[in-house]
Amino acid sequence: MATKPDFQGHRPNFRDPNNIPLQRLSESPRSSDSDIHGPLTPSEVHKLRQLHGINTVETGQKRTWYQLLFRALCHPFNILLIILATTSGATEEYKTMGIMFAMVLLSTLLRFHQEYKSEIAVKSLLKFVTTKVIVIRYDVLQVKDIEISIASSELVPGDWVKLFPGELVPADVKVIDSKDFHVSQAVLTGEAIPVQKYVNHLQARSTTSISTTSDYHSSTETLTGTSKNGGFPSKLNPSSPSRKISPVRKFFRTMFGLPVYSEQNISDAEAGLMVSDLDKPELCFMGSAAVSGTATCRVVYTGSKTHFGRMATELAKRRPQNAFQLGVRRISWIFFITMICLVPPVLLLQGFIVKDWYAAFIFALSVAVGLTPEMLPMIVNTTLAKGALQMSRRQCIVKKLDAIINMGGIDILCTDKTGTLTNSIVTLHRYVNRQGVSSSSPLFLGYLNAHFQSVQQNPLDSAIVTYIDTVVKRGSISIERASRRALAAASKRENPMFSGLAAKFSLQDELPFDFVRRRMSVILKESGGGDNHHHHDENTILICKGAVEEVISQCTRMLDDTEMTNVYAVIRNEVATYPLTSSVQAELLELNEELSKDGLRVVAVAYKNLGSVNTFRVEDECDMTFVGFLAFLDPPKETSKEAIKNLQEHNVKVKVLTGDSPLVCKKICREIGLSVDTIVTGKDLAGASEEQVRKLVEEATIFAKLTPIQKSDVVRALKKNGHIVGFLGDGINDAPALTEADVGISVDSGTDICKESADIILLEKNLNVVVDSVIVGRMTYGNTLKYIVMAVSSNFGNVFSILAASAWLPFQPMGSLHILTQNLLYDISQIAIPWDHMDPEFLMVPHRWSMKSVLKFMVMIGPWSSVFDITTFLFMYFYFEIKTLDDDVNLFQSAWFTVGLLTQTLIVHMIRTPKIPFIQSWASLPVVCMTVIIMCTGLALPYIPGVSDWLHLSHLPWQFYPFLFSLLFCYCCAAQLAKVIYLVLFKEWY
Repeated sequence: MATKPDFQGHRPNFRDPNNIPLQRLSESPRSSDSDIHGPLTPSEVHKLRQLHGINTVETGQKRTWYQLLFRALCHPFNILLIILATTSGATEEYKTMGIMFAMVLLSTLLRFHQEYKSEIAVKSLLKFVTTKVIVIRYDVLQVKDIEISIASSELVPGDWVKLFPGELVPADVKVIDSKDFHVSQAVLTGEAIPVQKYVNHLQARSTTSISTTSDYHSSTETLTGTSKNGGFPSKLNPSSPSRKISPVRKFFRTMFGLPVYSEQNISDAEAGLMVSDLDKPELCFMGSAAVSGTATCRVVYTGSKTHFGRMATELAKRRPQNAFQLGVRRISWIFFITMICLVPPVLLLQGFIVKDWYAAFIFALSVAVGLTPEMLPMIVNTTLAKGALQMSRRQCIVKKLDAIINMGGIDILCTDKTGTLTNSIVTLHRYVNRQGVSSSSPLFLGYLNAHFQSVQQNPLDSAIVTYIDTVVKRGSISIERASRRALAAASKRENPMFSGLAAKFSLQDELPFDFVRRRMSVILKESGGGDNHHHHDENTILICKGAVEEVISQCTRMLDDTEMTNVYAVIRNEVATYPLTSSVQAELLELNEELSKDGLRVVAVAYKNLGSVNTFRVEDECDMTFVGFLAFLDPPKETSKEAIKNLQEHNVKVKVLTGDSPLVCKKICREIGLSVDTIVTGKDLAGASEEQVRKLVEEATIFAKLTPIQKSDVVRALKKNGHIVGFLGDGINDAPALTEADVGISVDSGTDICKESADIILLEKNLNVVVDSVIVGRMTYGNTLKYIVMAVSSNFGNVFSILAASAWLPFQPMGSLHILTQNLLYDISQIAIPWDHMDPEFLMVPHRWSMKSVLKFMVMIGPWSSVFDITTFLFMYFYFEIKTLDDDVNLFQSAWFTVGLLTQTLIVHMIRTPKIPFIQSWASLPVVCMTVIIMCTGLALPYIPGVSDWLHLSHLPWQFYPFLFSLLFCYCCAAQLAKVIYLVLFKEWY
């Protein structure tokens, strides 16, 4: 057993303030380890922070306002518009150029405004999610080392930090003391199996000053004690051959939002720490997670100088895009391809038919602008930002905006039981021996086990300590079937067993809990205070507490405590024990099952007398003596029943993934109204094939006795079955499943690794918050899809209309200024879409991005607008007899300008709902107001002095308006008919 550092009373002489390098702690009990330095003083911390900066890693997500402005301006659609506007200016079409630049300015400013607001909102919200760490520093006033809790960003090289299970390693550190300390390095190596970290005395070497180190790479050898060699970590090392990206290719990949990182293998200089360093037992790296045990470590590198910091940018570049991101990119490509395919035929047709190649060229440019959905990025960003704001008002912080879309699409929610379905206010309900009779033996052995843990206690341990402190010490008798005689004696202080129990023992060692053994033990030594004539200085006892089956499997005897009232008799091995036969084991398991059926969470307590052993290992948890059971009650939340009902009404199935007993979980589920069809345990999954697992996850509601990896396997199997899966958890055992899920959901009180792995963090651990988030996600998805399907269907219809007009009419059906003005007004009308609402029926079912659905919608709805465009052509051609260039072409163009603007503005209301607009479903007030404003503007433009002349718009005769309103009515009816046909054929909307 490794001794612990002496944190108090050992302090080196003050250092020269100009000499930042730290001196070794010469008086430390571990002074033989030359790598150990004393905790820092406040002045040293200040100087080191000035030298090294704060302990944060830039991943490319934090952007300044001018970076956001540049990003908003340099969108592919804006670049295209700038090119077209510049071309128009070169041909002295200054009006056309002005309108194009106005569209660029409008799109850029709107997108910048929304992204800047979103950036500010996310930064302010993430302040609620802080990562704390226990650090040991020297207090110059108290003249001793003290432990304080600080934000991990405040760490500096040289700090001493204490790490516990569930915490993220906050920097690159070197272990100076540990006890059964295991970390998961999956984020660095891809290996899910935790590795043990400890002081490697054989490899310990002196290190030079870390405080004055300015170059990370040159000091890697100093940190590890070895020269750098080997390859890049397996998870990050590309297997493809080296290949550089040309500047031209990089420019176009940047334009279209494609990854621009080089596919070449990263050099050793860029890689930082190597695999050989990751395998070193004394080194832990930022981003890895403490799984079990405890450790005290010295910070070596912080922030961008850490291994994770060096790789953060590369990791961010390599992050795969989700279906929504890929879908938006493909939609952008559809628009570009449509434009490229349409503009040349229009140019040729206009050139040969109109015989004016200059006018044909300007018209083709205007058509290209009309087919460019320049508002797409603004609409997407605004809807996501608005969704994030709505969710924050519901006590939900969104770390990744795209997760909102996935949140609306989940059809299965996997959740842990404790604290989510239950109150997480655990109380000790019963303590019984092997016969089910109340007994003080398991109570007080369990208390000693919980009291002496140095690792953070779980709710069960807290319940034991609270029970002793409140019920026993105060003599309150409120537990069913309690040991009344023992409690009465305790209240009168007649029995030394209850008087200052913990003070009679000293902690020798502990074997921390892990999710494989599912138990933990403390090794105690009696230090005096019992019956003096029976006192033995060398009495050492191992007290084990854990899952019933796992503890009983390591027991060979059982305690007969029917007459025993003094816990010291157990310590001194002065009590009767009997062999634990297989039949008794069966009886114990049956008793456990009976308690579990009552909704009680049961743990077993056992002990082992060790004599005068000085070293302790996990293997010592054998040949133990079974004492009894502790049964805890964690009642379901009052809100859980309502939340489960709401989730089911919104077609989200709930599955419970827990490490707890299946019987306890089943009772809780029934109390909250969650029907249980099938229960699957970890043993069932361990022996099943992949096909069997995929079948089991569909049938089962409860998955009990799961390991952390098995939770992840269940989520993965559900995803393979075609589900969008959300996972809600807050414990370290939930981290793998959070990473695997489509949407990882944690809480602000969860472990660091969970908050880091999650996409969404709840400020309140309540399933009703999840219900609200699902609804907001579906609304956000619906509003985003409104614009996308509207844009693709309108553009698809415009293709046929423009081609038909260009091939038939001996003049341009609409002037270039008309097209640009119409497109500008149309874009303005769409600004209000993110503030629209969705029909209740739409919010009741999950939705996932489907490119096929968008294309089907485009084909079914798009051509209808062409029918009415051609009808307008025919009306103007035959009724007003505008057939040649000598006729009133300006009137023809003004008429189609008005018809096109009104129909495109109305399409928002037709596509936003499968119902009949304005009768069965109304849009939100901002959308209605914007529609009225734009339609009135379009009708008024031909009559506004100066503007009509500048745009070359003619006054429309009164005979045109009956046709116009009849056309709009018929257009709405036809669009509604098309929607009905679409719903009949495809049984879906969007």
